[in-house]
Amino acid sequence: MKKIILSLMLLGFASPCFAKAYYAPKKEMIQKAECIVIVEVTKVEKSEKKGKSWVYRQKASATVKRCLKGAVKGEIEIYGLETFICAQCYYEKGTFILFLRKEEGFWVGSNWHLGIRPITNNKTQWFKDDETRFEMQETPLEDVIKEINAVIEEQMKEPPDKPDTGHGK
Repeated sequence: MKKIILSLMLLGFASPCFAKAYYAPKKEMIQKAECIVIVEVTKVEKSEKKGKSWVYRQKASATVKRCLKGAVKGEIEIYGLETFICAQCYYEKGTFILFLRKEEGFWVGSNWHLGIRPITNNKTQWFKDDETRFEMQETPLEDVIKEINAVIEEQMKEPPDKPDTGHGK
C-alpha cells in the first residue's frame, strides 16, 4: 500500500514534459527546405493523412508557378494543420512562397507557419533581418527571391552536412 501511495505522490509532483516547436531562422529555413516554390493554392480541404509524428488534418492543392529549389512542377498536394498544437501549417487559397519537405512520401510545410509566405501585389512579409525569427516586414517579391537564390548558391558551394536526424523543422 505504501508503494502505491508513494507512486501516486511521485506522479502528482512530477512536472509534465511538453514538446516545443523549433522555428529555424531565415537562412536555416532556406537551407533545410527540400523544395521552395511559388504556388497558387487552388483548393483546401479536410484530411486525415497519417504522418511519421502526427496526423495532418488539411490538404491543400496547388499549382506550381515557379520552383526556386528542388524539382517540383505542375500540380502538388501539401498537407498541414498538424495535430501538434504548439505549431502548425495552415493553408488557404491564394499565392504563396512555400518552404516544403517530404514526410512519408508527401509534401508538408517546413518551419511551420514561417514557411508559408503570402504574396500580395508582388510583395510578401519577409524576415526583418537575418537573426529574427518572427519579426516580418513587407518586402518586394523579387528581393526575397534574390535572397533565397543567394543562400541556395552558397549552400551548393559548401560541403554537405552530416545527415539530419530530426524531422527537418
